[in-house]
Amino acid sequence: MFATMLQKIRKVRFIRILIYIFCFIFVFMGCASTTTIKSRPDGATVYMDNIKIGATPIRYSDTALAGTTKSLKLTKDGYKPLETVIRKSEFQWGPLIGGLLVLFPFIWILGYPDIYEFDLEKK
Repeated sequence: MFATMLQKIRKVRFIRILIYIFCFIFVFMGCASTTTIKSRPDGATVYMDNIKIGATPIRYSDTALAGTTKSLKLTKDGYKPLETVIRKSEFQWGPLIGGLLVLFPFIWILGYPDIYEFDLEKK
């Protein structure tokens, strides 16, 4: 009788651990959102919120909340600077599933589109 109780306790602990691992994976799977920023021509300097992050094409990732906007500026010699805003507006499945399990990942349910492409105008 004591042995069967120990087996039940171990089984319950094992199931709890699996649930925690499952929740952890879904919570952190949806936190980051990534997009690729491209320009025509390539090689434009990219500024995100006035901070230089590299040159196009570039992959950008952050953990900002759903609906967040970021100011984006592209500059290249011989071309007019391009200033715009990128926004987390694409639906993501990972945070939805995580949100159903533990609620707070809903704040990451929207992400960036896969690619932003911009055409720079000559001066």
